[in-house]
Amino acid sequence: MHIEAELDATHAERLLKLQQRFNKSLSDTIAELIDANWAQSISSTSESDTSPIYQAFEAAGLIGCISTGEELSTTYKEKMDFSNKIGGAT
Repeated sequence: MHIEAELDATHAERLLKLQQRFNKSLSDTIAELIDANWAQSISSTSESDTSPIYQAFEAAGLIGCISTGEELSTTYKEKMDFSNKIGGAT
């Protein structure tokens, strides 16, 4: 593919410095930059697929799982350890 682009002085200088740092051709330098950006965008897309509420709960340590019987909705008080509970009775 042939790409023609006009960059401002700042971006042109940055691109040339990256090319010198990588010690590669301009085409290879641009390809590496595209690959790095692609990997980053794919990674951030998969993280943003979950809801912000889920991400907040997970960050707070409120998302987890346990192995128990199917009757947990009625026997959860027997299964949970409330020894660290703070506050009044509910």
